[in-house]
Amino acid sequence: MKKFAAFLALAMLLTALFACSAQAATTLKLSHATPRTSTWHQGAEKFVEIVKAKTGGKYDIKIFPSDELSGGNQAAGIELVQTGVTDIHIQDALVWSSVAKKSIVPCFPWLLPTYKDVDKAMQGAGGKAMKAALNEAGVVCLAIGENGYRQVVNNRNPINAPKDMKGLKMRVPGSNVHVNLLKYIGADPLTMNQSEVYTSLQQGTIDACENTLDLLFTQNTLEVVKNISLWNYSYDPIYFSVSKELWSKLSAAEKKIFQDAANEAMKYQIKVTREKDQKLRNRLGEYKIKVVKSLTPENLAAFKKAVAPIYKDNEKNFGKELKEFGYKF
Repeated sequence: MKKFAAFLALAMLLTALFACSAQAATTLKLSHATPRTSTWHQGAEKFVEIVKAKTGGKYDIKIFPSDELSGGNQAAGIELVQTGVTDIHIQDALVWSSVAKKSIVPCFPWLLPTYKDVDKAMQGAGGKAMKAALNEAGVVCLAIGENGYRQVVNNRNPINAPKDMKGLKMRVPGSNVHVNLLKYIGADPLTMNQSEVYTSLQQGTIDACENTLDLLFTQNTLEVVKNISLWNYSYDPIYFSVSKELWSKLSAAEKKIFQDAANEAMKYQIKVTREKDQKLRNRLGEYKIKVVKSLTPENLAAFKKAVAPIYKDNEKNFGKELKEFGYKF
């Protein structure tokens, strides 16, 4: 009897130890708006890798690309992280601007014309202001990555100067800043879902659109256009955020791990984004399109003059933030 009791006690102890060791990891959902082939996804994978290693596998982070959790609706994707349904989220400034209006500031036309300007602003006061803008919108913004410079493609004529855009039916994201600045240039901006752009260009519903080279390639847009101008008119950052609900549950040590992982992941994402952008510029010859590789100083000055009113129009709303990015009224 004593032997049986001892055996039973040992069995119970081993069962308890096994149960503890086999305890399931905490599952978290990470959502972003682009396909698995994008650099956004590479950044997400880097974050997952770092957190898993530093927490000993405590967190099992599942990645959902192309806003799968919100049925492809990017605005709804933001709502999910605001309400805590999604734990971690990556989205660009243009989409975030519908919720956190100040987050659009880095995208103002030719505000950050070079990567040197970008790095100085986003790693300094400008980036700090953008994180604060998202935090006010109900999330915790941990880091900032890069979607890149947005370029223009069209089926009408090469774009070198403002006159080349007069009356151009051009799809733009749902940002008032971008809608208005294109009106100043003389274009006819239209807003529509990204999923409709390919067919709309193909059928002539629109003449033009704009996006980063990464997404122009990924979404096959270059198959249905005749011209591209690499004008770097708008820089588009991406914001890496977590829900307040998740953040409140993390210990101080875990918060540091998540913060450090986000910083490292977005630093890596920026690196691969810039490398990919250069490679894609070299691949434009694969398509039967005319390429304007850059704007002349004179034409760039003409574009800047044409869109200058957009800054004055928004001085009241974004004046403080624009100054953080070095703009002088």
